[in-house]
Amino acid sequence: MESGRLNLDSVEANGNTKETVVVATYKALPEDDGAVQSKVENIAMGKPENETDIDDGVREKMLKEESKVSPTKDTTEVKFISENGDTKIDIETVKQALSGMGKEELMKFANDPFWIQLRWFLFVAFWLLWVVTLAGAIAIVATAPKCVAPKPKEWWEKSAIVQLDPVETNTHDLKGVEALLDTLKKQNIDAISLVSMIKESSTGGTEDFKNIKPELGTTSDLEALIKTAKDKEQYIILELDPSHTSTEHPWFKRSIEREEPFSSYYVWADPKVTSDGRRNPPNNWLSVYGGSAWEWNEQRGQYYLHQFNITQPELNYNNPTVITEFSDILSHWLKLGISGFRLANTQYLTEDPNLHDEFRSTIPIEADNYDSLIHAYTRDRPENAAALTKWQERVRNETDNKGFFALQDDIGTDILQVYNEKKRLIDLPQNSQFLTTADSSINATTLQRGFLHWLNFTSWPAWDINGRKLSLRERMPADIADSLTLMTLLLPGTPVLKLNDTLSAKDAFATLSKARQSLTFLHGETMLRTINGSVFVYTRLKSGNPGYLVAYQSAEEPIVVDFSTIPQISEEVNVVAYSPNYAQDGDTI
Repeated sequence: MESGRLNLDSVEANGNTKETVVVATYKALPEDDGAVQSKVENIAMGKPENETDIDDGVREKMLKEESKVSPTKDTTEVKFISENGDTKIDIETVKQALSGMGKEELMKFANDPFWIQLRWFLFVAFWLLWVVTLAGAIAIVATAPKCVAPKPKEWWEKSAIVQLDPVETNTHDLKGVEALLDTLKKQNIDAISLVSMIKESSTGGTEDFKNIKPELGTTSDLEALIKTAKDKEQYIILELDPSHTSTEHPWFKRSIEREEPFSSYYVWADPKVTSDGRRNPPNNWLSVYGGSAWEWNEQRGQYYLHQFNITQPELNYNNPTVITEFSDILSHWLKLGISGFRLANTQYLTEDPNLHDEFRSTIPIEADNYDSLIHAYTRDRPENAAALTKWQERVRNETDNKGFFALQDDIGTDILQVYNEKKRLIDLPQNSQFLTTADSSINATTLQRGFLHWLNFTSWPAWDINGRKLSLRERMPADIADSLTLMTLLLPGTPVLKLNDTLSAKDAFATLSKARQSLTFLHGETMLRTINGSVFVYTRLKSGNPGYLVAYQSAEEPIVVDFSTIPQISEEVNVVAYSPNYAQDGDTI
């Protein structure tokens, strides 16, 4: 064995028979202590036990090192074993466990000002962070967009509206209307609009806005009808024409006399006198029925304006007093229990106070024909909104915002935008000319274009299928009229119907009008399209609810339609209702 080295595989020594074990623990030293480490190994391994010339400094260092634990190095343990006179060496690597600081050491840190301040800082910081996090979470919840439930639909949106003239009933009066309420309720009709109710003169035009025609009954009969309807959760609407009165109306007679405040209740104007003394109307305005819109009144010595018949002078709604007068008329009927109004001829409410001549149109037509002029000064003026707004406010205020306020006539998109500039002015705005002029040949493309055009401007319009001239059933066979009626029932909006429209295809009508109460109808999405060129189709879909598909075949010849191309349509569908003329495989269902 060379000095300073030990061959651990072949070391043996003689000794006493008594077993002797010497344990030496070695710990790796840093590089700068390498020489010392080598010396220690030589002393421990290469000298007898009784030698005492071990370097005191090295031994002291070994003892000190022995009490320390390195977290990264293992300790080597060497055992000298004397057995039967032989000496053996056993070397093991001992894993030493980590041990923490003692209580005394910890207390030194616990009472140290630096650590005290650090602990307080961390404590305060933790709770501040917790409070900020909680406040942030609350703010996120409070400011996040709410999943607001859709606004409930009004009663005039859920039910179709049936126009009913008391003369059309069995008794030809208000009692006949009352007798029909149960029948209409079975057809799920809750809105009845009374027409031709107001007292008129024999020459035409309203004679008394606050009274009904005597042949229809009395005010008490009307109140009884309204009470019965309310008991059945039905609503009575009144149709009025505010644009003009009869020449027999007391207001007009007083206006002729220039009695105040009635002197300016109508539109009066001086004549144009030619150089030879002839008297001419103030301008070129024309009546809807053709000819001059001005009529000379000898007693007053002026012309009065009539956009309709000579016996129907125009009220002057440029006069705020007249607007208030009609507001009071609405209040009169509301107090009797009327739930709302549909007003006629509101496009003619105001005229240009400066009486400018109308421009000629480009239509090649007779000079005294109404369509020969553009009518920029006498029709659809933005100023009409002022009167309508006052009347709508009166209806809302006196019905706790539950009153219905609508127009009978079509309205253009430009005028609707003016009316709704500040708020929604008109309930159920309508633009139904494509329906009110339709005959049996109306095709799918026309239907799709007409419905889609108006739905782009208003989400819930009125669909008047009859109009004010020829009714639907006067323009086409009954079976086609039934099909069109049923087709409109599930469109977004409110159909305006006649009594026969609800009773002709009675069962199918009742089924579909009941479906109008479903969430799919009230709040579902709508898709319209044309298939095969002749089938108009629309769907009503709402997540989590049954959907509806409505198809109208406009061609006369039979056709097979594939609905699988329509998005979100199930492979199997149930037929809920169909028109009486629907046929399949040659057999009428």
